[in-house]
Amino acid sequence: MTKARLGEDSNDPERRLTKKLAPVREVMESSDLDFNQLLQRDLDDHRVAMKLIPYLMKEQATGPAFLPPIVAVLLPFKGKRPTRFPEIDAEPMLVADDGASWLQTRAGDSFQVQHLAIDGWNPHPASIGKLWWNSAEAELVVLDGQHRAMALLAVERTMNKSWQGAGAKYRSFYEHQVEQLLAEHDAVLDLNKVEVPVTVCWFPKETGSNGKPHEAARKLFVDVNKEARPPSESRIILLSDGELKNVLTRRLLSELRGGSGSDMLPIYAVEYDNPQVNASAPARWSVLTTINVLKSIVDKTVFGPSKYLRNLSLPYGGNTGTKGLDEFMRQQLDVDSLFSESFEDGDFTYRRDELGNLNFPAGQLDIIGSRFADTWGRAMLTLLSHTAPYAAHAKALNELKMSWYDDETTLTLARDAIFNGMGVFWTLRDSHAAFVAKQAEGLKPIKSDVISAWLSLKGREESFEHLRSKAYLESVGGDRAKKAKDAYAVFNTQACQVGQAITLASLWEIRKSQGNSDLKELPMFAESLVEAWNAFFAQDHGKGRDRKFAFNSSRGKHKISDPLNQIANMDTHMAVYFRYFWLQALATPVAREFLTPWFTSFDKFENALSGGRSLYLELLVSQQVKALRTMQPELVDSQIYSEARGLAHKSLRSALKSWYYVDDDQYLTWMATTGAAPDAV
Repeated sequence: MTKARLGEDSNDPERRLTKKLAPVREVMESSDLDFNQLLQRDLDDHRVAMKLIPYLMKEQATGPAFLPPIVAVLLPFKGKRPTRFPEIDAEPMLVADDGASWLQTRAGDSFQVQHLAIDGWNPHPASIGKLWWNSAEAELVVLDGQHRAMALLAVERTMNKSWQGAGAKYRSFYEHQVEQLLAEHDAVLDLNKVEVPVTVCWFPKETGSNGKPHEAARKLFVDVNKEARPPSESRIILLSDGELKNVLTRRLLSELRGGSGSDMLPIYAVEYDNPQVNASAPARWSVLTTINVLKSIVDKTVFGPSKYLRNLSLPYGGNTGTKGLDEFMRQQLDVDSLFSESFEDGDFTYRRDELGNLNFPAGQLDIIGSRFADTWGRAMLTLLSHTAPYAAHAKALNELKMSWYDDETTLTLARDAIFNGMGVFWTLRDSHAAFVAKQAEGLKPIKSDVISAWLSLKGREESFEHLRSKAYLESVGGDRAKKAKDAYAVFNTQACQVGQAITLASLWEIRKSQGNSDLKELPMFAESLVEAWNAFFAQDHGKGRDRKFAFNSSRGKHKISDPLNQIANMDTHMAVYFRYFWLQALATPVAREFLTPWFTSFDKFENALSGGRSLYLELLVSQQVKALRTMQPELVDSQIYSEARGLAHKSLRSALKSWYYVDDDQYLTWMATTGAAPDAV
């Protein structure tokens, strides 16, 4: 327990500590960041500049400013990449220093610790100690209280004009605000009195070749924060090692970072840093999917429950519970081939048939993660990377990046907000919102680089949409670009993406039931599905029936006629209905031929398609019932239900005929086999 201090520049430990506190974003290059190494939430620079720094520097009528201790942890780095510490001394040695006796231990040339001793080899009851570290091999990373630390650093760097290195790009967020406060309070403010408590941590047992200090730091972060204001769901997924689902989701991101090659979706097409606690939709216009969606995909495909993958007439609903989920995961990853019936990991004994989301060997995560990445992970990323609308989105985003020159501070900040993450987007957004609020109050705030960066960012949105429409449609004439925007309002939703993933999983269940499944073939199976869907999207049936718009909603601004998609809510539980849309596309003649080599018979495929269609029909009926009760309240329930069913059949039959090559005879045959009355149409 110590303190960091502001004031005149000097060489005393408290002033040096202020300079050495380091947010993660300044220690590690975001482009090299392994998602298993994230230690904290993104910085909200706007909140630091507008609230924390004034609180720290202005005298308060109610008493002194007080900040809880910053928690910082000493971690090993070399060249901004995480590494390990050398083995620490097994036993301390007694040394004389500063006129006293100290118990000293060293971890090679990385760090050294001294504890004050009394009566020879006994630690002093006052628990006084000293810590040294080699800056070439270790950094003092802020684990908790990074906003407090950034407030100190911003004042320190502005006073001493030391904005340089990795922190220089954030200068625009702070410098003007700090200079203004210093000018306002120069006569009364004694910066030497500005002190903030700091808890400095290190892990002596996590040294040597088997040490895992970064993993220990992540656990400490979760422990410190679990009772505080909750981190966002995105942050929990990135940080928590307590759930296998989170670990596998992070593996997907790490694969995109560089493990799967350049043919995969770029990492900046995924929103993984949203600070909002209950964010269900992405905030950036540039992203295709989110870390929350990826976790839902992992959850629904690898853990199940299996009944939703095998019976397509079941809707998602209520609490699915955990029964059978772990067992299904073990089947999906063929865990039997990875471990013996009983095995040791660390100090624990694990049984293979008990492994699950909350019970897994931390020391064997590379083995489990590699099996997932090579099979389900690769298959999932294939769908999101190569299916025509998603491939077009990625292509447009890469083209935008290549054409974006960032030789000015404004453009650098805007570009970082889209392509580098690490919280810049949220700072720009919140700063602009505060700027607009001040204007609404009749004030005239300064249009800083931060505000200019946000406006520049907004200006790129239209350019991106043009590039994306061109990549997807090959032309943007007439209203096609606007219809393309409507299409992506559907494709980029949780329901649509999770629906595509569970289509893969349901069809894989059919293949498994036919006795021909080999888990290693799953990525190739996913590639065949992508080829089939791309063949479907490439069709133009005439009369404006471009299949690239076949998923467009009836609620879009530029409506298509006879839409199949009449879903209002795009949340995850609606994925079962989108699974039907994806299946219906696979059932078209041009797409179906790509699936023929994978199935010995299409009977179960047809049964699955029928079950999905029946489930969707019931949704249409329920929506019509609600509408009729509002528009025609005089009707009794039997009349409402009869009319609603007739309207639902009519709209479904028209959509299938217009967009999916299902003629009237085929539809009537399906109705007869499912027990629907033909006269209801």
